Amino acid sequence: MPFIERNARGLARCLVDAGLDPEKLRIHISEAAPGGRMHAAHTHAGIEAFYVLEGQATVEWADERHTLGPGEAIILDARTPHGIFNAGDAPVRYMVIIAKTA
Repeated sequence: MPFIERNARGLARCLVDAGLDPEKLRIHISEAAPGGRMHAAHTHAGIEAFYVLEGQATVEWADERHTLGPGEAIILDARTPHGIFNAGDAPVRYMVIIAKTA
């Protein structure tokens, strides 16, 4: 089966099976400077995961906060307000994975 190339922030290359809906599962790599935030807390459909590659990040979900370091991940219901920011004193790199459920 052929693959199509899809642009994904932070990835050198992302190939998707041409027979799949490329909107059902999305991935990208984000980076934030110390104290930085990629975006304010928000909601959207689906399930979202954050996987920290380097540095420390704090994930906000509803009224909770969870600090993650390299090799750690969190998977959450994206319909609940959520966000992520750099909780450390060095840059943070993390992967975002979003699976649409509807």
